[in-house]
Amino acid sequence: MYTEKMSRFFAKSKYVRYREGTWIQCRKRIYLYWFKFLRLAEESSDHKVQWNKYRAWGGKDAVMNMKFDDWWDKHWEDCFGMDEKTNTCKYMVSKRHKADGVRYALLCYENRHRGSNWDIAIHVQKREIKKRYGVLSFMDADENLDTKGNMKWGYERKRVVDESSRTGYKIVLIDNTNQEYDDAVWENQQKKRLVQSKVGRYLKQANLHLENVSKGEF
Repeated sequence: MYTEKMSRFFAKSKYVRYREGTWIQCRKRIYLYWFKFLRLAEESSDHKVQWNKYRAWGGKDAVMNMKFDDWWDKHWEDCFGMDEKTNTCKYMVSKRHKADGVRYALLCYENRHRGSNWDIAIHVQKREIKKRYGVLSFMDADENLDTKGNMKWGYERKRVVDESSRTGYKIVLIDNTNQEYDDAVWENQQKKRLVQSKVGRYLKQANLHLENVSKGEF
């Protein structure tokens, strides 16, 4: 009889057949990112890892001192090998992560010392282009992008008191262009802001991953 449980383990399964007929929930690199975020959480003063959740991983000593591939060979089957009867393993990944998204969050977090979100994006993009392919959302991250030209910073949004407003204030636009408006520069400013906001989202995701791995989840 073909049961619902067994139907998950077939050629087009959402799971991955790994070694010796054993299935794992995700591709290996997702577990690599879990491992790396766990190390970063332990090194961070903002997070406290609950190492009692990671006994099957070999605990703190194994994670912090072993190379990932060596650690993986020793622990993957016990920690992540799927039980075909229960469709579970000891350490289930809580959601279907997009591997590239997790990678970019990791890279942005690891390079936050580079400076601003713009500086982070430029560095990550250069690195990725050399190693594999560029980050699509960082395609405009170029240190030579002209965002100043003859302009200051275009229009500035400022909150001012407005007693007639329900909130007690209103937003006004302050013209900082000195009438020296340049369409190309304005477009470049928008591109830069989009890249910076994307880095901000990746950093937010990274901090969420750090919180989760500290609790034994990913």
